[in-house]
Amino acid sequence: MSLSPIHAQRARVADAWPSAEVQQLDALIAACALVAHADGWVTLEERGRMLERMRCLPVLTVFGVYDALEAFEALEQRFEEDPEAARVEAELVIRRLRGRDDAARRLVNSACAVAVADGGLDAEERDVLLSICGLLALNPIQFDLITAAGRR
Repeated sequence: MSLSPIHAQRARVADAWPSAEVQQLDALIAACALVAHADGWVTLEERGRMLERMRCLPVLTVFGVYDALEAFEALEQRFEEDPEAARVEAELVIRRLRGRDDAARRLVNSACAVAVADGGLDAEERDVLLSICGLLALNPIQFDLITAAGRR
């Protein structure tokens, strides 16, 4: 099952947007959902921060915030039904940005913003962010997730 927010629209606009743009949007939705679900629930602040970050993506001029929110809500539902399968699926989508350092860093920065949107960064959210850094082969030090000595 694809996490893409553009199920019906993908064929219509496949030539208009490179798959890299769509992958970036899908990965952002997946990362935000992982972080938002890390502590067991998704707050309105986390959802708002995710949408705020998505508005910066050029691909949303075609697909729109509503489509992205719909995709996020569909992924939220999958997390409710089968958290482990949703996590594995989200990680596969995120991993597609590995090697695309600028897009990967933007993704982690966005996920960090979602994590602190509800008032702070808790241990579960930090663990998810560290996992995302691992999936993308990024050093978590650059996002202040750990210190140079490896401490959290």
